[in-house]
This record gives sequence, structure tokens and C-alpha cells, in this order.
Amino acid sequence: VGQQWKWTYRYPGTDGILGTVDIRHVDANNPFGMNPDDPNGQDDVLVSGQEIHLPLGSPVKMLLRSKDVLHDFYVPQIRAKMDLVPGMITYFWFTPTRAGRYDVLCAELCGSGHYNMRSYMVLEEESAFNAWLETQPTFADTQVVKVAAVGGSLVEQGQQVAESQGCIGCHSIDGSPGVGPTWQGLAGRTETLADGSTVVVDDDYLIESIAAPNASLVAGYPPIMPPYQLDEATMAALIAYLNSL
Repeated sequence: VGQQWKWTYRYPGTDGILGTVDIRHVDANNPFGMNPDDPNGQDDVLVSGQEIHLPLGSPVKMLLRSKDVLHDFYVPQIRAKMDLVPGMITYFWFTPTRAGRYDVLCAELCGSGHYNMRSYMVLEEESAFNAWLETQPTFADTQVVKVAAVGGSLVEQGQQVAESQGCIGCHSIDGSPGVGPTWQGLAGRTETLADGSTVVVDDDYLIESIAAPNASLVAGYPPIMPPYQLDEATMAALIAYLNSL
């Protein structure tokens, strides 16, 4: 699945059948738009991280869809390149033959964060692939496990939220420029807003900027961030992570 500006991946579960999806089901707790009433989708494996893994020697059919604008899935080493068109499902076939970790790029200009829309394709032996797949959540898992139940500190949980929601595609954590303001040293910083006023970045401002990002827009940045409706525990974890940077 392509969206501004990240890639996510879905595998059929043990039944070998992908569940149905619909854009109307998309929200913060169901970013893939899975149909919760489709039993075929309950065991679908969802990958929101930076890697897609595939086994060597097995034919693969890649189904491609976009949640927003035109994208293009491109992995030069496998000689595959295909457009993602909103409202359509496109596809291509290939058989992995050489182990390695390869860049996944977007080859269609898709907005200001286009340059940073990338992930990795890992081609490996079937045993390694199966071991990795076992560590990934199913759709059913994502609907019952909240961030507060995830292992690790609140900051570590917040980092997982930032990675799974694609935040790091636009906001750097090392001070480097990006589509949005860097998160390094963000908490407590005084920002100048688009209307010329200033604000000290505290928890209330961070929450507003996540839930209604255009309400108090930082000067010099485009109003392109979508609103995120996160539950209380998820929001608390993300704020803790932002405050730690």
C-alpha cells in the first residue's frame, strides 16, 4: 500500500486469502482499511515497518494500491516498476533469485515528501522468511492489542507509534530539514506560526498539532499533514517520545 509518504505491506494469513478492504474503514486503528466483518481478513499479516520480506525461489504476485495520489513501486534490482493508481489495484509477478536487502523507491512524483518515500525489500531463504513472518501481527491482533500493552517504556512505545504511522517520513529526529519541523529539541521550543504569532511547544500544543495539524501551523511549512485521531494511551506514548528527543 502506498500513501504520502510511506509504504506498508500485507500478506495473506494461513488461509491463503487476502481480506477485503475499503477506504471507508481507514482510521488510526485500521490504517489498511481492513473490512472488520470479513473473516478472510482476520489472519492477514500487516507490516507497518520499513521492510518487506520475501522467500527465495517462490513466485510472488505483488498487488499494489494507493490511499491518496499516484505512486510508483520501484525496486531496480528485481527489474520491477509499477504505478499505484487511486481506486485501482495494479500488480506484477516476479520470482526472487538473489538474497539481499534492496531499496524500495517511489518513482512517481507524489508531493513534497516524495524523496523520502522508501523502504527495503529483503529476499532470503524460506526458513528465515517464515521466522520473520511469525513476528508480525495479524489484523485480529491489531484490533485487540493497544499500545499500552506493548512491551518497553512509554518512550519506546511512542517510537513504535511514530514508525508505524509514518511520522518519520516527514519529521526528522536529528535536526535535518524535512517536510515538517524536525522533532529534535521540539518540546519547549518557541515556534513562529503562519499567522505571525508565537507558541511555546508544550503537550497541549503537540496534541493539537497531531489531531488538528492546520489549526496552529508553523511558518514555512505547507498545510499537508492529515489529522490523526489516536486513543489516549497511544497519544500519551507519542507525546512521551516527542518530549524525549
